[in-house]
Amino acid sequence: MTRPSNRELKVLSHLGEVNALGPDDFKDVGDKVFSGMLKKNWIVADSKTPGVYRATEKGLTVHAEEIVYKGRWKR
Repeated sequence: MTRPSNRELKVLSHLGEVNALGPDDFKDVGDKVFSGMLKKNWIVADSKTPGVYRATEKGLTVHAEEIVYKGRWKR
């Protein structure tokens, strides 16, 4: 599994389990980031609203692993 970029992490943390957002909701995240996340199955298109996405369980797991990764001890 690849490590998410900072922009991908930003999107995943804001999407959470219930929010549906798109590239227009972020000033520094564009369509290219969202299309990459679609290919990795971290997000899916919202069936009710075109142009917005929801996080998948796989995407939320990536985010949870990242929190654990960032929380490791520094020496």
